Amino acid sequence: MELLVPIAILGVMWAVLILPQQRRVKAHKAYVESLQVGDEVVTTSGLFGTVTSLDADRARLRIAPDVEITMARMAVARPQSAVVPADPTPEDPE
Repeated sequence: MELLVPIAILGVMWAVLILPQQRRVKAHKAYVESLQVGDEVVTTSGLFGTVTSLDADRARLRIAPDVEITMARMAVARPQSAVVPADPTPEDPE
């Protein structure tokens, strides 16, 4: 009976802390594997770019006209649309 409380606490901590992180890692891995040429992405360092080519572990991104960089595929954080709205509305200058 004395071990039941610590085991229950460990189970709750696992469910609250570790399980969500495992889900995030799995979702990120699935996203990186689904990358295609032409996708607009944001990297973990905050660079916005368009995928121009893909290898097994590298992605080539166009970050400006005539400027391309090669980076680790896993450094692609998320789609650009998750950060910037697809159709931004211009703001009225006041």
